[in-house]
Amino acid sequence: MKSSDGGLLFARTMDWHTFAPAPLTLARGYAWQTAYNHKSVKNLYAVLGIGRNFPDSHADISDGVNEFGLAAQKLTFSNHSEYSETANNFKLQLAPFEFVMWLLGNCRSVAEVIEKVNDVQLMTDEFSLMKYGRNDLHFAVTDSTGRMVSIEPRDKKLIVIENRIGVVTNAPSFEREIAKLEPYLDFTNSSNSLNGISTGNFSGKPVFPGGFTPTSRFIRATVLKERAITPENEHQNVIETWHILNAVTVPKSDGRSDTYTIYRSAVELKSKTLYFQRYEDFAITSYRFPDETIR
Repeated sequence: MKSSDGGLLFARTMDWHTFAPAPLTLARGYAWQTAYNHKSVKNLYAVLGIGRNFPDSHADISDGVNEFGLAAQKLTFSNHSEYSETANNFKLQLAPFEFVMWLLGNCRSVAEVIEKVNDVQLMTDEFSLMKYGRNDLHFAVTDSTGRMVSIEPRDKKLIVIENRIGVVTNAPSFEREIAKLEPYLDFTNSSNSLNGISTGNFSGKPVFPGGFTPTSRFIRATVLKERAITPENEHQNVIETWHILNAVTVPKSDGRSDTYTIYRSAVELKSKTLYFQRYEDFAITSYRFPDETIR
């Protein structure tokens, strides 16, 4: 969501089984070893995000922003991820869950992500030194220019897809999800709205779907974002975005699944501020880089 003062907010719901997420800051030069073959990596840039610290391993960042305003998220990919089994000696092998931390620690912009993404292989754990199971993930990346891409692991490659919708969900094939929007929106390249992708004419269009399937939530979030007011500043942007997240937040349920929205988060790319709200919390808490992390 863009604000009229030039700000940009990149928000998400984290829908998964119960775990304990926490804000994390990783300083420039944060050193870690890959799960696949224990190769040493030293991050170039400071990172602020949400995730976990594993006592016997390294930080696991689910979403966040770096000191240059590059932001990334990992999202479930509904059992459609296609990872490599055989290592290419000219590439860096990563477990899928490590990819966001590597992106944020080593790239300054979406353009640089696209330049470097072919230097990386996401691996199954068939021949890995540490067993990490199957992580069916795809990724969303944006920067302060407003350019957003989706990265999908298909046919053992990382496929970069330009995302002009500004919304992504857990369903496989981003192109297929866009096609499902056509009954609800008249797409245009000349929207009068800062966050718009349509003509703004909703006359005769169907009401967006309910339910918690990835497609239903994708349509709902896109239409609500399209019809939202244009926030004037960062504070208003957080408020408007959180109300849109309310419409796609998954509550705990005895009968549906044991997955739910563990937390909601957002990063503002201009101010590099992180906003975070656990399922159990009423308040949204904000964080910024401590001075010592970027020295």
